[in-house]
Amino acid sequence: MNTSTGTVPVGWTTDRALVTLVLVTDNKSAYTSNNTERYFPVLQHATPIIVVYTMAYLLVFLFAFFGNLIVVIVIWRNRWLHTVTNFFIVNLAVADILVAIFCVPITLLTNIYTGWPYGSMMCKVTPYLQGVSVCASVNTLAAIALDRYLAICYTLNYKLTGKIARVVMGCVWAFALCIMIPWAVYYQHDQYRSSIQAIYICRLVWPSQVSGKFFLAGIFLVCYTIPLLLIVVCYALIGLRVWNRNAPGIFKSNGIIHKSKVKVIKMLLVVVILFGLSWLPLYAVNLKIVFSPPSLTDMNTVTILYDYLVPVSQWLGLANSGINPLIYCLFSRKIRTRIKVMVTCNETQEFKRQFRKFSSTKYVSVDYTNGHVTLRTHGTEKERRTRSLKSLNNVYD
Repeated sequence: MNTSTGTVPVGWTTDRALVTLVLVTDNKSAYTSNNTERYFPVLQHATPIIVVYTMAYLLVFLFAFFGNLIVVIVIWRNRWLHTVTNFFIVNLAVADILVAIFCVPITLLTNIYTGWPYGSMMCKVTPYLQGVSVCASVNTLAAIALDRYLAICYTLNYKLTGKIARVVMGCVWAFALCIMIPWAVYYQHDQYRSSIQAIYICRLVWPSQVSGKFFLAGIFLVCYTIPLLLIVVCYALIGLRVWNRNAPGIFKSNGIIHKSKVKVIKMLLVVVILFGLSWLPLYAVNLKIVFSPPSLTDMNTVTILYDYLVPVSQWLGLANSGINPLIYCLFSRKIRTRIKVMVTCNETQEFKRQFRKFSSTKYVSVDYTNGHVTLRTHGTEKERRTRSLKSLNNVYD
């Protein structure tokens, strides 16, 4: 732990009072005796703003923690849901649960209270675990998109086994654990003293400004830009394949297949737009702070940036972890129905019969004749129509 009263580099802190202190001490011409006697209040905001922040972050925590926990329990308790795709979804849910545990509470507290009273060890461990969980969550989204693209667009040639899926997820977590090591190294617990007060903060202290900028640019690239591009490309290709594909047993003239295709396209658009909009503001704010820090002479910009833009952008990024279970699981009819059964404790024979019927493959056979693969469907036209629509609508089943 360091004790400082003089010039220090500008760090990544969301405490506006401390940012102001750092900006003042960096500008020696503005450093006066009034600054050495500065008193920092315990709370950063007025009570109404604190209430709004608390309710907003509490909502994210409830959805991110309990929503993802329900998803994990439902898939774990139903063996016929133990598919490779659902393995990815469970991994995503676990990463989002870690986001809820390590990111949401601490982020809320640092936006409400001044300073870091949680100790030196927490100063290093907490930011590191936050970065790891967020990086793992984002790159799992990209892995799911790639898996769905290969499964839908290369159905006959694509076979992802459980062993390969575990290797992929192991690589995702190993990558997240390694790339965030600089945070564990360069976050430090500092004490700042004035003649009337001592205050502790947790901030990044890079060896040089260039290294800090290089790291942020790298994180922006591998934890946002590349995953977003991969998700956009994969889902765009899936959308084109679904739109141009005719489902068997359904006539184009009745409009049913058109409505089903539109539903799938809308779902894919929701995934891409929500992911992009959730994380873009936070990266934009961080890039602004690091590459173009606000000037002390423009206190309006400082106030807007640290009092409002930083907390709101952080909330949007964390909210993605609460939205993920809604998108990737509640769009799945199987998982959605199982969640309803678990919540209502209504495990009826009708539900069991519907799931056996839905999971059955007795209506489809594969004929390998003269080197050609032919899918033969059996049953009534109504049954074929129902199966086709289910296949089209449940992209994540």
